[in-house]
Amino acid sequence: MIVKTSSNNLINNQIYKRRTQNHFYKIYPKDVLLDSFEKIEIRLNLVKSVSQYFFDYEWTESNLILKSQLFKGKHQPLDKPQLNLLAIYLDDIHSKDIFHGDIHVRNIFIDNDKPILVDWEPCTLQQINSKRIIKSHSRGIAIKDRKIKKISPLTDKKGFLKLISEKAFSELADTSEMKNLTCRELLDYQSSSLSSSFSE
Repeated sequence: MIVKTSSNNLINNQIYKRRTQNHFYKIYPKDVLLDSFEKIEIRLNLVKSVSQYFFDYEWTESNLILKSQLFKGKHQPLDKPQLNLLAIYLDDIHSKDIFHGDIHVRNIFIDNDKPILVDWEPCTLQQINSKRIIKSHSRGIAIKDRKIKKISPLTDKKGFLKLISEKAFSELADTSEMKNLTCRELLDYQSSSLSSSFSE
């Protein structure tokens, strides 16, 4: 894999993105990746094992290059069957101690009615503009994860609640239910709660 970049593309250790006809590249200067390269290798190989599409990576002398299948289409709210499919997928990766870290509609493509989760980060703690930041949608970071500055499946669950509805997010985010229930159980819990409110 050869991706040409100029010095202007990587000013101030910024992440550089590039699209070709069939692939999407994200290029990370090594300096922004705050986890050890060994930990990043482990995470990337785990991501490859659960990715729903073509995903690969390459180390160069100064950068980490992620290469993935390019999806074309719109980001859109998920319907109930699509939420159920995503919940099953998230529960599966969480059972393998893998998390995404940024569950948001902008990181989901719908392909043949199936939700495809994209934009996996090589490590969630990175250095951007001289600041150590958690690479995740800020409102979606679980309070517990924010305190310890480490992403876990809790943040995935919180993002998933946001996809279900604003009501689910406001009622269940950062609660014991969110901690103890799987994504599929959270979806069923919210559905049964909604049904109960209509029957009253």
